[in-house]
Amino acid sequence: MAFLKNPLLWYSYSGTDKIRGMLNKKHYFWGLGLALLIIGFLFFSRSGVFILSDEAELLIYGKNRAVWQAITAGIRLFRPVHILSLPESADEALKLSFIEKRVASRSIIIAPIRYEQVAETFKQGHSQTEVILWGRDYTIDYERDLQRAASIAGPLAVQRGQAPALLLPLYLDDLTRDNLKQAFDAGLSEMGFSQGSILILNPSEPAVPLSSVTIFPADLALQNLSAPLIVFSGIRDELLPPSVVAVFDDTLWPHIAEIAASYKNDTKISLFSVPRTRKNGGTL
Repeated sequence: MAFLKNPLLWYSYSGTDKIRGMLNKKHYFWGLGLALLIIGFLFFSRSGVFILSDEAELLIYGKNRAVWQAITAGIRLFRPVHILSLPESADEALKLSFIEKRVASRSIIIAPIRYEQVAETFKQGHSQTEVILWGRDYTIDYERDLQRAASIAGPLAVQRGQAPALLLPLYLDDLTRDNLKQAFDAGLSEMGFSQGSILILNPSEPAVPLSSVTIFPADLALQNLSAPLIVFSGIRDELLPPSVVAVFDDTLWPHIAEIAASYKNDTKISLFSVPRTRKNGGTL
């Protein structure tokens, strides 16, 4: 009966060890659950980030891809990231009403430039909301990205002995177009092809043989070309023609966390497209 006189002797009995182990595990899981509750509370108590989009964009990009980008951005930012799919056929007043019902004050809105009017109108009535416009406040560094695209087009040009083509959007001014071509040609030269590229202005199949064609979203009319295509677009893999050898995702989706964080810190950053390549006819 020594353990009655000295309770500490309890800990020398194997049965007591089992009980103590069970209690320790129970306390561990209770502590873990409490920690998760606190983390969840802190996460959802922070102001959210809202991405303005629409069904057409989500169809092209892929809704699951967009949701995954939002989830990963939310984890990196430690704040909720939501996707608002605005009704495409609605007028500005209905779109504004749609946003007002879903976006709280002190939120961050990241919107493509096409939603500038409705986003800025919302901010006028909610001064604590931050509005970031993709295409105005942040954009892709296409000169640097075309040099990266040249690392794919260059070896094809050397192998085939044919010049690659570059099809730029028609809305670009001459100076911007020249700068982009120079950046692409500089990248080709680094890859051992010094003849430069052919600038295509007319979205019809060129008469001369080409080693590859680098195109932008508005110019997918060339998707039936036999030449390998390097595409700047967020288009999902299932919608790409077999001739595509590489895609540079130049949308805002991969950059949500970087945009929100740098804007809050009032710092400027350079953003680059996220490339995917297809090898041996496989998937990107």
